[in-house]
Amino acid sequence: MRVLVYILISMALSLATGYAQEDSTVTSDKQEEGSGLSISFDGDLSFSGNENTYFSTSDSDDTYKVRAKFNAEKTAKIRAYLLEEFGKKQLKVSGTKQQWRVAVDGITSYEIKIDEGNLRIFVDKELASSSTLSKMKAITKNIKAHTSGKSREQREAEKAKRDKSRLDREAAQKIREAERLKREAERLEREAARLEKEANAKRNK
Repeated sequence: MRVLVYILISMALSLATGYAQEDSTVTSDKQEEGSGLSISFDGDLSFSGNENTYFSTSDSDDTYKVRAKFNAEKTAKIRAYLLEEFGKKQLKVSGTKQQWRVAVDGITSYEIKIDEGNLRIFVDKELASSSTLSKMKAITKNIKAHTSGKSREQREAEKAKRDKSRLDREAAQKIREAERLKREAERLEREAARLEKEANAKRNK
């Protein structure tokens, strides 16, 4: 009986030590993942902030439409981006409004309108080429990503933060388990001492 108890104590202490070592490794990993990330942006736009935006996309069989509202301070960046993509050939300017429009036999093939904090995109799928449609969708994706205030680096930083929180929870759980095993080992040690004391008392009778 005494041998069995000591075996159980040894197993419990071994498990507790293993959890403690693994927790140390997890903590090290957490510190690496929690290191600061410099916020920069890829592509033609470079926005920051987390302002609320409105972005509505309609992609039907005949047309592709985008309606967007965003922080007016970001408009200049979007104007520059659109100007680089479409040039000045079809550009019309009226005050703060800019419009790119291409028509086929007087019918609008595609149109982009931008004003302070507002964007409209329209594509007639029957008139516009597939490459034009693909370009519009790519532009929409880029503008939406940047007007949301989250770059690839920011999304990666948020993911790293979620991973760190998960590792924190796992580490805390393992610490609790190690503490439980330690308490169990101490209990078994006390039980072994009690049994040994009783055995000695019986031998002395």
